[in-house]
Amino acid sequence: MHKYVIKRLLMMIPVLLCVAFVIYAIMNVAEGDPVYSVVSADATEAQIEAAREELGLNGTLLERYFRYVKGMLTGDLGTSYVSKRDVMQTYLERLASVTMVVALAISIPLGIIAAVNQNSIKDTIAMVLALLGLSMPNFWLGLLLIMLFSLKLGWLPSGGYENGMLSLILPAFTIGAGLAAFMTRSTRSSMLDVIRQDYLRMARAKGVSERKVIRKHALRNALIPIITVFGVQFSNVLGGSVLAETVFAWPGVGRLVVDAIDQRDIPMVTGALVMTTMIVSIVNLLIDIVYAFVDPRIKSQYTK
Repeated sequence: MHKYVIKRLLMMIPVLLCVAFVIYAIMNVAEGDPVYSVVSADATEAQIEAAREELGLNGTLLERYFRYVKGMLTGDLGTSYVSKRDVMQTYLERLASVTMVVALAISIPLGIIAAVNQNSIKDTIAMVLALLGLSMPNFWLGLLLIMLFSLKLGWLPSGGYENGMLSLILPAFTIGAGLAAFMTRSTRSSMLDVIRQDYLRMARAKGVSERKVIRKHALRNALIPIITVFGVQFSNVLGGSVLAETVFAWPGVGRLVVDAIDQRDIPMVTGALVMTTMIVSIVNLLIDIVYAFVDPRIKSQYTK
C-alpha cells in the first residue's frame, strides 16, 4: 500500500508544474501589465521599471516560470503584488471546508432515514427537502437566511468575518445545503441497493438489531458511491461559491481568485490554483485509501 501512496504523491509533481506553467502562460498573454496594479497613476518610467524589477516581472516567460518553480519546490508560493502578503498564508486563511461537514452531517442521516423508510412520509419529506436544495440557487437561499436569522431574529451576523465562527454559519449552510441535497439522494440510492440483500436478511434472522444491521452492514457496503460523490463535491467546494461569498461578503477562495485575476496578481492566482490542485489531489488519494479500508477487495488490488 505504501508503494501505491508514494507513486501517487510523485505523480502530483508534474501535475503541479503543468498547472503553474499554464497559469503563467495565460496570465502572460492577458491584456494589461501587472505592474500598473501596484504603482500610482502618475508614476514615472523609472518608478515603473523599479517596480517591475521588484516584482520579478523582468525577463522572459520561461525565466519567470523557472524562478517561480524554484520557490515552489521550497514551499514558497510568492508574495501578492497587491496585498504584499504571503500567498500560501492568505490562501489557507480563506480556506473553509466546514461546508463539507455541514453537507455530510445533513445528507448521510437523511439519506439513511429515507432509504430505511422507503415510500413513507419520512422518505417523501427527505426527497422534497433534497429537491428544494437542488433547485434553489445558493445566493437566493443566502438572502432568505439573512432575512430570517439576521434581520428578523438577530441571531447571526449578515456578513463579513469579524464575528469569527458565527460569521461562518450562514455561508457554510448556504453552500452546504445544495451539496447536502445531492449527497442525500446519492446516499438513499446507494442504501436502497444494499438494504434488501440476502446477507442483511441473514443478519436480521440471527437476531442482530436493526440499528446494527443498518450501521455495520448496510452503510459500510453502501459507502463506496457515497465516498466517490464526496470526493467530487469536495473539489467543487474547495474553489468556493463566488455568488454565496459575495452575498455574505465572505472572503473565501472563490472571491480570492476572482479578485486576483481582476488585479492581475499573478503570484496569488498561480499560488491559489496550485494549492487547490494539490489539495484536490491529496483528497483523491485519501479517498482511494478509504476505499481500501471499506472494501478489502480494493486493497488487494493496490498491494499487487
